[in-house]
Amino acid sequence: MTFIIEAIKDDHHATDFRSSAIVAVILARKRAADGFAVSITAPSGRLYFADQFNLLLTNKSLNPQGIADDG
Repeated sequence: MTFIIEAIKDDHHATDFRSSAIVAVILARKRAADGFAVSITAPSGRLYFADQFNLLLTNKSLNPQGIADDG
């Protein structure tokens, strides 16, 4: 799975790719703390903004059918 982190601040634009939700959220939160407007695009194509990053850390948000993924 690939998570795309986009961060924008003034004329700076950064795009990073991470393979896990937790690592993507950590990087996104670091960028947000530095004053960037940050979003994460999940492998499903769903876009998450800073106030929604916690949703990425649950199985339900990553499974478009809402069915729990037991592994």
